[in-house]
Amino acid sequence: MLADFLIVLGGAGAILLLAEAVIRATLRLARHYGLSGSFVGLTILSIGSSLLEIVTHVIGSVRILHSPERMDTLSGLLLGSNIGSDIFQQNFVLPLVGVLGTVMVARKMLMVEVGALLAASGLLWLACLGGTITRFEGVLLMVAYLAYLYYLARAKSSTTRHHVRLRPGRVPVQVLVVSGCFAAMALVANPVLAAAERLVGMLPLSASLFGVLVLGVCAALPELMTALVSLRQGQRDISAGILIGSNITNPLFGAGLGALISGYTVPAVIVEYDLPVKITTGVLLYVFLWRHEQLGRGAAFALFGLYFGYVVLRGALFPADSF
Repeated sequence: MLADFLIVLGGAGAILLLAEAVIRATLRLARHYGLSGSFVGLTILSIGSSLLEIVTHVIGSVRILHSPERMDTLSGLLLGSNIGSDIFQQNFVLPLVGVLGTVMVARKMLMVEVGALLAASGLLWLACLGGTITRFEGVLLMVAYLAYLYYLARAKSSTTRHHVRLRPGRVPVQVLVVSGCFAAMALVANPVLAAAERLVGMLPLSASLFGVLVLGVCAALPELMTALVSLRQGQRDISAGILIGSNITNPLFGAGLGALISGYTVPAVIVEYDLPVKITTGVLLYVFLWRHEQLGRGAAFALFGLYFGYVVLRGALFPADSF
Protein backbone atom coordinates (compact mmCIF):
# COMPACT_ATOMS: atom_id res chain seq x y z
CA MET A 1 0.00 0.00 0.00
CA LEU A 2 2.81 2.41 0.89
CA ALA A 3 4.45 1.79 -2.46
CA ASP A 4 1.22 2.66 -4.28
CA PHE A 5 0.84 5.87 -2.27
CA LEU A 6 4.40 6.83 -3.18
CA ILE A 7 3.71 6.09 -6.86
CA VAL A 8 0.61 8.33 -6.80
CA LEU A 9 2.35 11.19 -5.00
CA GLY A 10 5.64 10.84 -6.88
CA GLY A 11 3.87 10.57 -10.22
CA ALA A 12 1.76 13.63 -9.45
CA GLY A 13 4.94 15.50 -8.51
CA ALA A 14 6.65 14.47 -11.73
CA ILE A 15 3.67 15.60 -13.80
CA LEU A 16 3.65 18.85 -11.82
CA LEU A 17 7.27 19.53 -12.86
CA LEU A 18 6.50 18.63 -16.47
CA ALA A 19 3.46 20.91 -16.40
CA GLU A 20 5.66 23.76 -15.15
CA ALA A 21 8.00 23.21 -18.12
CA VAL A 22 5.02 23.27 -20.48
CA ILE A 23 3.70 26.47 -18.90
CA ARG A 24 7.07 28.21 -19.22
CA ALA A 25 7.37 27.21 -22.87
CA THR A 26 3.84 28.27 -23.73
CA LEU A 27 4.32 31.60 -21.92
CA ARG A 28 7.38 32.29 -24.07
CA LEU A 29 5.35 31.51 -27.18
CA ALA A 30 2.47 33.70 -25.94
CA ARG A 31 4.78 36.65 -25.34
CA HIS A 32 6.40 36.06 -28.71
CA TYR A 33 2.99 36.50 -30.37
CA GLY A 34 1.89 39.35 -28.07
CA LEU A 35 -1.15 37.76 -26.38
CA SER A 36 -2.91 39.62 -23.54
CA GLY A 37 -2.44 38.66 -19.88
CA SER A 38 -6.05 37.72 -19.16
CA PHE A 39 -6.28 35.73 -22.40
CA VAL A 40 -3.09 33.86 -21.50
CA GLY A 41 -4.48 33.04 -18.04
CA LEU A 42 -7.90 31.92 -19.27
CA THR A 43 -6.56 29.79 -22.12
CA ILE A 44 -2.89 28.87 -22.40
CA LEU A 45 -2.04 28.73 -18.71
CA SER A 46 -5.37 27.22 -17.67
CA ILE A 47 -4.84 24.43 -20.21
CA GLY A 48 -1.19 24.03 -19.19
CA SER A 49 -2.02 23.85 -15.49
CA SER A 50 -4.86 21.37 -16.23
CA LEU A 51 -2.55 18.96 -18.03
CA LEU A 52 -2.60 16.47 -15.15
CA GLU A 53 -6.39 16.19 -15.39
CA ILE A 54 -6.35 16.08 -19.20
CA VAL A 55 -3.60 13.47 -19.50
CA THR A 56 -5.16 11.37 -16.72
CA HIS A 57 -8.49 11.40 -18.56
CA VAL A 58 -6.85 10.26 -21.81
CA ILE A 59 -4.81 7.47 -20.22
CA GLY A 60 -7.73 6.36 -18.03
CA SER A 61 -10.12 6.26 -20.98
CA VAL A 62 -7.67 4.16 -22.98
CA ARG A 63 -7.50 1.76 -20.01
CA ILE A 64 -11.30 1.55 -20.05
CA LEU A 65 -11.18 0.55 -23.73
CA HIS A 66 -8.67 -2.20 -22.93
CA SER A 67 -10.54 -3.42 -19.82
CA PRO A 68 -14.26 -2.49 -20.03
CA GLU A 69 -15.00 -4.39 -16.81
CA ARG A 70 -13.09 -1.67 -14.90
CA MET A 71 -15.19 1.16 -16.29
CA ASP A 72 -17.04 1.93 -13.04
CA THR A 73 -13.87 2.21 -10.94
CA LEU A 74 -11.94 4.20 -13.54
CA SER A 75 -14.90 6.47 -14.28
CA GLY A 76 -15.27 7.24 -10.57
CA LEU A 77 -11.55 8.00 -10.25
CA LEU A 78 -11.42 10.20 -13.34
CA LEU A 79 -14.61 12.18 -12.77
CA GLY A 80 -13.92 12.42 -9.04
CA SER A 81 -10.43 13.84 -9.61
CA ASN A 82 -11.72 16.25 -12.27
CA ILE A 83 -14.56 17.66 -10.20
CA GLY A 84 -12.63 17.40 -6.92
CA SER A 85 -9.81 19.45 -8.43
CA ASP A 86 -12.29 22.12 -9.54
CA ILE A 87 -14.01 22.31 -6.16
CA PHE A 88 -10.63 22.53 -4.39
CA GLN A 89 -9.56 25.36 -6.71
CA GLN A 90 -12.89 27.17 -6.46
CA ASN A 91 -13.26 26.94 -2.70
CA PHE A 92 -9.70 26.76 -1.40
CA VAL A 93 -7.08 27.92 -3.91
CA LEU A 94 -9.00 30.94 -5.24
CA PRO A 95 -9.84 32.30 -1.75
CA LEU A 96 -6.24 31.56 -0.66
CA VAL A 97 -5.03 33.79 -3.48
CA GLY A 98 -7.62 36.34 -2.33
CA VAL A 99 -6.27 36.30 1.23
CA LEU A 100 -2.59 36.50 0.18
CA GLY A 101 -3.16 39.08 -2.52
CA THR A 102 -6.21 40.11 -4.51
CA VAL A 103 -8.61 38.31 -6.82
CA MET A 104 -10.18 40.92 -9.06
CA VAL A 105 -12.63 40.48 -11.93
CA ALA A 106 -14.20 43.55 -13.54
CA ARG A 107 -18.00 43.46 -13.39
CA LYS A 108 -18.22 43.66 -17.18
CA MET A 109 -16.07 40.49 -17.42
CA LEU A 110 -17.99 38.44 -14.85
CA MET A 111 -20.29 36.80 -17.38
CA VAL A 112 -17.37 35.97 -19.69
CA GLU A 113 -15.29 34.41 -16.91
CA VAL A 114 -17.36 33.28 -13.91
CA GLY A 115 -20.49 32.96 -16.04
CA ALA A 116 -18.58 30.60 -18.33
CA LEU A 117 -17.43 28.65 -15.26
CA LEU A 118 -21.07 28.15 -14.24
CA ALA A 119 -22.10 27.24 -17.78
CA ALA A 120 -19.32 24.63 -18.02
CA SER A 121 -20.34 23.08 -14.70
CA GLY A 122 -24.00 23.05 -15.75
CA LEU A 123 -23.21 21.39 -19.09
CA LEU A 124 -21.22 18.63 -17.38
CA TRP A 125 -24.06 18.12 -14.88
CA LEU A 126 -26.57 17.78 -17.74
CA ALA A 127 -24.28 15.27 -19.48
CA CYS A 128 -24.08 13.22 -16.26
CA LEU A 129 -27.83 13.14 -15.57
CA GLY A 130 -28.53 9.83 -17.30
CA GLY A 131 -25.86 8.01 -15.29
CA THR A 132 -23.44 7.93 -18.25
CA ILE A 133 -21.50 10.36 -20.41
CA THR A 134 -21.65 9.10 -23.96
CA ARG A 135 -19.12 9.74 -26.71
CA PHE A 136 -21.59 12.09 -28.38
CA GLU A 137 -21.93 14.08 -25.17
CA GLY A 138 -18.13 14.18 -24.96
CA VAL A 139 -18.09 15.74 -28.44
CA LEU A 140 -20.66 18.34 -27.36
CA LEU A 141 -18.58 19.27 -24.29
CA MET A 142 -15.48 19.72 -26.42
CA VAL A 143 -17.36 21.74 -29.06
CA ALA A 144 -18.63 24.04 -26.29
CA TYR A 145 -15.04 24.53 -25.09
CA LEU A 146 -13.74 25.29 -28.58
CA ALA A 147 -16.59 27.77 -29.08
CA TYR A 148 -15.57 29.49 -25.82
CA LEU A 149 -11.94 29.71 -26.96
CA TYR A 150 -13.05 31.17 -30.28
CA TYR A 151 -15.16 33.77 -28.47
CA LEU A 152 -12.24 34.71 -26.21
CA ALA A 153 -9.90 35.02 -29.17
CA ARG A 154 -12.33 37.37 -30.90
CA ALA A 155 -13.18 39.37 -27.77
CA LYS A 156 -9.61 39.84 -26.58
CA SER A 157 -7.89 40.36 -29.89
CA SER A 158 -7.85 44.12 -29.30
CA THR A 159 -5.96 43.78 -25.98
CA THR A 160 -2.42 42.58 -26.46
CA ARG A 161 0.80 42.56 -24.52
CA HIS A 162 4.13 43.85 -25.80
CA HIS A 163 5.86 41.33 -28.02
CA VAL A 164 8.91 39.64 -26.54
CA ARG A 165 10.39 38.11 -29.66
CA LEU A 166 12.26 34.83 -29.36
CA ARG A 167 15.57 34.44 -31.12
CA PRO A 168 15.44 32.79 -34.56
CA GLY A 169 14.99 29.04 -34.22
CA ARG A 170 13.69 29.21 -30.64
CA VAL A 171 10.01 28.84 -31.55
CA PRO A 172 10.45 25.25 -32.81
CA VAL A 173 12.47 24.45 -29.66
CA GLN A 174 9.60 25.60 -27.42
CA VAL A 175 7.14 23.54 -29.47
CA LEU A 176 9.40 20.48 -29.05
CA VAL A 177 9.58 21.09 -25.28
CA VAL A 178 5.78 21.12 -25.06
CA SER A 179 5.44 17.98 -27.19
CA GLY A 180 8.12 16.09 -25.23
CA CYS A 181 6.53 16.99 -21.90
CA PHE A 182 3.16 15.75 -23.12
CA ALA A 183 4.71 12.41 -24.08
CA ALA A 184 6.46 12.12 -20.69
CA MET A 185 3.20 12.92 -18.86
CA ALA A 186 1.43 10.10 -20.68
CA LEU A 187 4.16 7.67 -19.55
CA VAL A 188 3.92 8.81 -15.91
CA ALA A 189 0.11 8.93 -15.75
CA ASN A 190 -0.33 5.24 -16.58
CA PRO A 191 1.37 3.82 -13.43
CA VAL A 192 -0.26 6.56 -11.31
CA LEU A 193 -3.72 5.42 -12.39
CA ALA A 194 -2.83 1.76 -11.88
CA ALA A 195 -1.63 2.53 -8.33
CA ALA A 196 -4.78 4.57 -7.63
CA GLU A 197 -6.93 1.62 -8.72
CA ARG A 198 -5.08 -0.72 -6.37
CA LEU A 199 -5.46 1.73 -3.47
CA VAL A 200 -9.21 1.99 -4.06
CA GLY A 201 -9.40 -1.79 -3.74
CA MET A 202 -7.50 -1.72 -0.42
CA LEU A 203 -8.90 1.39 1.28
CA PRO A 204 -12.40 1.95 2.71
CA LEU A 205 -12.91 4.75 0.19
CA SER A 206 -15.04 4.80 -2.94
CA ALA A 207 -13.28 5.42 -6.26
CA SER A 208 -14.88 8.84 -6.67
CA LEU A 209 -14.05 9.87 -3.08
CA PHE A 210 -10.41 8.84 -3.59
CA GLY A 211 -10.46 10.91 -6.78
CA VAL A 212 -11.89 13.92 -4.95
CA LEU A 213 -9.61 13.79 -1.89
CA VAL A 214 -6.30 12.57 -3.31
CA LEU A 215 -6.11 12.84 -7.09
CA GLY A 216 -8.22 16.01 -7.17
CA VAL A 217 -6.01 17.89 -4.71
CA CYS A 218 -2.84 16.65 -6.46
CA ALA A 219 -4.28 17.73 -9.81
CA ALA A 220 -4.91 21.25 -8.49
CA LEU A 221 -1.28 21.81 -7.46
CA PRO A 222 -0.17 23.21 -10.86
CA GLU A 223 -2.97 25.79 -10.73
CA LEU A 224 -2.02 26.69 -7.15
CA MET A 225 1.67 27.13 -7.92
CA THR A 226 1.12 29.02 -11.18
CA ALA A 227 -1.44 31.35 -9.60
CA LEU A 228 0.84 32.13 -6.65
CA VAL A 229 3.82 32.80 -8.94
CA SER A 230 1.69 35.13 -11.08
CA LEU A 231 0.44 36.89 -7.95
CA ARG A 232 3.99 37.36 -6.66
CA GLN A 233 4.94 38.94 -9.98
CA GLY A 234 2.01 41.35 -9.70
CA GLN A 235 0.07 39.80 -12.60
CA ARG A 236 -3.34 39.59 -10.92
CA ASP A 237 -5.27 39.22 -14.16
CA ILE A 238 -3.25 36.13 -15.04
CA SER A 239 -3.56 34.68 -11.52
CA ALA A 240 -7.38 34.89 -11.45
CA GLY A 241 -7.61 33.83 -15.10
CA ILE A 242 -5.67 30.61 -14.47
CA LEU A 243 -8.03 29.45 -11.71
CA ILE A 244 -11.25 30.47 -13.42
CA GLY A 245 -10.06 29.17 -16.79
CA SER A 246 -9.04 25.82 -15.33
CA ASN A 247 -12.58 25.40 -13.94
CA ILE A 248 -13.82 25.81 -17.51
CA THR A 249 -11.15 23.64 -19.14
CA ASN A 250 -11.56 20.65 -16.81
CA PRO A 251 -15.30 19.94 -17.22
CA LEU A 252 -15.49 20.76 -20.92
CA PHE A 253 -12.15 19.73 -22.40
CA GLY A 254 -10.80 17.21 -19.85
CA ALA A 255 -14.01 15.27 -19.22
CA GLY A 256 -15.19 15.81 -22.80
CA LEU A 257 -12.01 14.38 -24.33
CA GLY A 258 -12.06 11.37 -22.00
CA ALA A 259 -15.73 10.69 -22.72
CA LEU A 260 -15.07 10.98 -26.45
CA ILE A 261 -12.52 8.15 -26.17
CA SER A 262 -14.43 5.65 -24.03
CA GLY A 263 -17.57 7.13 -22.50
CA TYR A 264 -18.05 7.08 -18.72
CA THR A 265 -20.41 5.70 -16.14
CA VAL A 266 -21.27 8.34 -13.55
CA PRO A 267 -21.50 7.64 -9.78
CA ALA A 268 -24.76 9.00 -8.39
CA VAL A 269 -22.90 11.13 -5.83
CA ILE A 270 -21.43 13.26 -8.63
CA VAL A 271 -24.90 14.16 -9.92
CA GLU A 272 -26.54 14.47 -6.50
CA TYR A 273 -23.78 16.17 -4.52
CA ASP A 274 -20.44 17.06 -6.16
CA LEU A 275 -21.64 19.03 -9.18
CA PRO A 276 -24.47 20.79 -7.28
CA VAL A 277 -21.85 21.92 -4.72
CA LYS A 278 -19.58 23.14 -7.50
CA ILE A 279 -22.42 25.05 -9.17
CA THR A 280 -23.72 26.52 -5.88
CA THR A 281 -20.30 27.78 -4.79
CA GLY A 282 -19.77 29.12 -8.31
CA VAL A 283 -22.94 31.18 -7.90
CA LEU A 284 -21.63 32.47 -4.55
CA LEU A 285 -18.34 33.37 -6.21
CA TYR A 286 -20.25 35.30 -8.88
CA VAL A 287 -22.24 37.19 -6.22
CA PHE A 288 -19.13 38.03 -4.17
CA LEU A 289 -17.31 39.39 -7.22
CA TRP A 290 -20.38 41.23 -8.53
CA ARG A 291 -20.73 43.16 -5.29
CA HIS A 292 -17.11 44.30 -4.91
CA GLU A 293 -15.27 43.23 -8.10
CA GLN A 294 -12.79 41.47 -5.83
CA LEU A 295 -12.82 38.60 -3.36
CA GLY A 296 -12.71 40.03 0.16
CA ARG A 297 -11.36 38.22 3.19
CA GLY A 298 -14.83 37.53 4.57
CA ALA A 299 -15.91 35.88 1.32
CA ALA A 300 -12.63 33.95 1.16
CA PHE A 301 -13.07 32.50 4.64
CA ALA A 302 -16.69 31.63 3.85
CA LEU A 303 -15.47 29.60 0.84
CA PHE A 304 -12.83 27.91 3.03
CA GLY A 305 -15.56 26.83 5.44
CA LEU A 306 -17.76 25.57 2.62
CA TYR A 307 -14.91 23.44 1.28
CA PHE A 308 -14.20 21.73 4.57
CA GLY A 309 -17.93 21.20 5.13
CA TYR A 310 -18.18 19.67 1.65
CA VAL A 311 -15.35 17.20 2.35
CA VAL A 312 -16.76 16.10 5.73
CA LEU A 313 -20.29 15.57 4.40
CA ARG A 314 -18.96 13.85 1.27
CA GLY A 315 -17.32 11.13 3.34
CA ALA A 316 -20.16 10.84 5.84
CA LEU A 317 -23.13 10.78 3.45
CA PHE A 318 -21.63 9.00 0.41
CA PRO A 319 -19.16 6.34 1.62
CA ALA A 320 -19.71 4.16 -1.46
CA ASP A 321 -20.36 4.74 -5.15
CA SER A 322 -23.68 3.70 -6.62
CA PHE A 323 -24.45 3.74 -10.33
